Amino acid sequence: MSSDPITRDESVTNRTLPPAMDRPHYPSLRLLLLAWILIGGISYLQSHSIIYHPSRVDFTQWVSYIGCYLPWTLLTAITFRMEARFPLGPGRWLTNLPKLFLCSLGISLVSSPLMLGSFSLMLFLLRRPLWHPHSLLQWIGEIPLGELLFWVSIAAAYFLRTTYQLQRHEQRAMQLDLEKAQLETSLNQAHLEVLRSRLNPHFLFNSLQNISMLTQHDPTTASRMLTRLGDLLRAVLRRDSQAEHTVLDEVELTRKYTALEQMRFGDRLRVEFSIAADVSHALLPSFLLQPLVENAIVHGLRASRNVGIIWIDIHRIDDSLIVSVSDNGVGLPTDANQVKFGLGLGSTRQRLDRMFPHRHTFQIERSAQEITTIRIEIPFQIDDVNDDEEDEAAHAIAHR
Repeated sequence: MSSDPITRDESVTNRTLPPAMDRPHYPSLRLLLLAWILIGGISYLQSHSIIYHPSRVDFTQWVSYIGCYLPWTLLTAITFRMEARFPLGPGRWLTNLPKLFLCSLGISLVSSPLMLGSFSLMLFLLRRPLWHPHSLLQWIGEIPLGELLFWVSIAAAYFLRTTYQLQRHEQRAMQLDLEKAQLETSLNQAHLEVLRSRLNPHFLFNSLQNISMLTQHDPTTASRMLTRLGDLLRAVLRRDSQAEHTVLDEVELTRKYTALEQMRFGDRLRVEFSIAADVSHALLPSFLLQPLVENAIVHGLRASRNVGIIWIDIHRIDDSLIVSVSDNGVGLPTDANQVKFGLGLGSTRQRLDRMFPHRHTFQIERSAQEITTIRIEIPFQIDDVNDDEEDEAAHAIAHR
């Protein structure tokens, strides 16, 4: 069975590479050649004090002096590989520094005759007199210069490798942050789905229980309620994959539910909607209103002998969407600490905590007119729809 390519690539990216493999792309030989030509030219100008006296420039000497540094094009590439093989850094200085020192001796002994030979070759090509035989002894005097250039190359390699590793660490940190955010989003979404899976069966069982109670006393109403329940379940199941949908969709879903309950209570239940036209396409957590309305019916109106009225109001205040469900039922205990949240309200509060942490309010109030109100405030967000659909939906809600 083949593995997921994305998962495989991510595992390779996150795997800690050994030091020999975790190395940058060092400069090419062409770039190193240009660098040493520049270094050789500047060194000639400085050593002959020509920077302040340009008229003293001897082109032949200048080119020959540059030629003296050309062997370091290849020697630098070798030095870079040595630093990668014996990298310097925390916990490695005492181990690898002596090894690099031994390497520097070999490089210095090799670089001296190469530098003098390259210098001599340039003089030959420019048809200038070569050194006298005693000049060959100067290779001993070039060893300290070779040693200096070796450690300059080591420092450059250390800088390139450290810079590369810092970039790698930043990339890995960004990748880990992204994966952490994705994991938190997935966990939150999974938690929301668990809460909804608890909520939907709760609503379904209550509806079926109500229908079963009517089957003996009013079979016709029970049959009509089953039809309504089927329509409502189809609407709910179509939106199971969405954490949010529009106010228009939520209101339509709630209308189906209240129509189902009105068939059971008859004239004892009246539901009034007040939906602002400018919030028709604002986003709401899916299946938010139904448990609030059910709570008003079950805990507010069932024990009341008067005509039960439920007011559903949704409007906007600045950057907030206000959702209120009020009823004239028996109300709540005067002590707020005695209010017990059932499965419907408890799951609703948990969903809001997950979806809008520290960005929402959930309040239950009892007015002097004995009206109980559940008021929810969440951030105002608009669904991405075209203007024609938005205008049509707003017109439909305004004329309900």
